[in-house]
Amino acid sequence: MRLNDKIKVLIVHSDPLIAAGLEATLARMREFEMAVAGALRLPPVDVVIADYDSGLRMIAAGASNSRRVMILTHSDSEAKICHALEQGARGYLLLGCSLQDLAAGLRSVYLGGIALGPLVASRIADRMKQQALTRREGDILRHMMLGMSNKAIASKLTLAVGTVKTHVKSVLEKLDASSRTQAVSIAQRRGILREDDDGAARSLRASLAHLGRAPLLGELQPPPSALISNTAADIRRI
Repeated sequence: MRLNDKIKVLIVHSDPLIAAGLEATLARMREFEMAVAGALRLPPVDVVIADYDSGLRMIAAGASNSRRVMILTHSDSEAKICHALEQGARGYLLLGCSLQDLAAGLRSVYLGGIALGPLVASRIADRMKQQALTRREGDILRHMMLGMSNKAIASKLTLAVGTVKTHVKSVLEKLDASSRTQAVSIAQRRGILREDDDGAARSLRASLAHLGRAPLLGELQPPPSALISNTAADIRRI
């Protein structure tokens, strides 16, 4: 594969307006060639741009194109990001990213690298440096989300109130939160209320290590100093 080759791109997105906008936008760029999916099978392509669910379905089905799926979604949940990368997604960008970032991501995946948007990379860094919650701390956090007091949580989980207080303190420290409300907010943003296990960070490290020295988005070309236009804005102008 050479960087000056045309990159054949297939768009598999559940939102028809987003799919049409992406196809029209990329078709105007000389380095990309748009592929059309057939009724029965997907054509051989270099990179697939997919929404979260469609991308994971392609990867799970073991489709021939599944090794080069780049997910484009609105979700910046740490849990979802990590799950997608662990499953084999080669890129994860957020809707609203700049066209420069989108194009750079396609080039990176085409060359065998991985494409991560700036906010996505930040989410992963946060995930990897944070201490994982224990199973009991996760239980406590879920009950905190429901607005339950320490006494109510203790009664529900058959624990001493002092034990619950100790777990709550540990949860706040691990999430770098100053209050119960902030802890719940952070947990919801990170997605750990739905998915939190001691092996998640280790699995992600293993997945990224497996990619070797594959270039990250931004290593192929410097990120733009000012993101004048973004994908959503360009799509709306079509």
